[in-house]
Amino acid sequence: MRIRPVGAFDIALLAEMHRAIFTAPWDRPWSEESLAQILAMPGAGGWLLEANAAPIGFVIARFTLDEGEILLTGVLPAAQGRGYGAQLMKTAIEAARAAGIAKLFLEHAELNSAAARLYERLGFVQIGRRPHYYSSRQLPASPHPAARYDAVTRALDLSAAEPVAIARVDTGGSK
Repeated sequence: MRIRPVGAFDIALLAEMHRAIFTAPWDRPWSEESLAQILAMPGAGGWLLEANAAPIGFVIARFTLDEGEILLTGVLPAAQGRGYGAQLMKTAIEAARAAGIAKLFLEHAELNSAAARLYERLGFVQIGRRPHYYSSRQLPASPHPAARYDAVTRALDLSAAEPVAIARVDTGGSK
């Protein structure tokens, strides 16, 4: 296993991975263009987790002054439930500390209980909620309207927290 910084040549791979990872009804795939725009922003960066040079997951964050935000993190479905998401998040948290970030923010869909458990284990606390932030895709010719889902906003105070120690968790399950 290795975690390495994301480079410009990884944009197409990240877009492909995003399509494979983010498949919930509220998810929208990010294009190569949108990923390139995010990574070109000042303070933005990402890390890719690989096993035998095969990609497993990634995290993208942005640091500005003393605040940071985890913009995206995901692990391919076949590799979920093995602690890889925690390894990626630990990498982003360590990079935030090194950059002098005092608070690190993220948000996730309320129904994403696996993400909620991971973030809580890492010390992120819920600080807010965005009602109806996400909407499901409207299927063509469907008589049902698109559903709406809340976003949960979380923060990690890095100014007082000890470095995050994460035990590898292998639940053997997926999602």
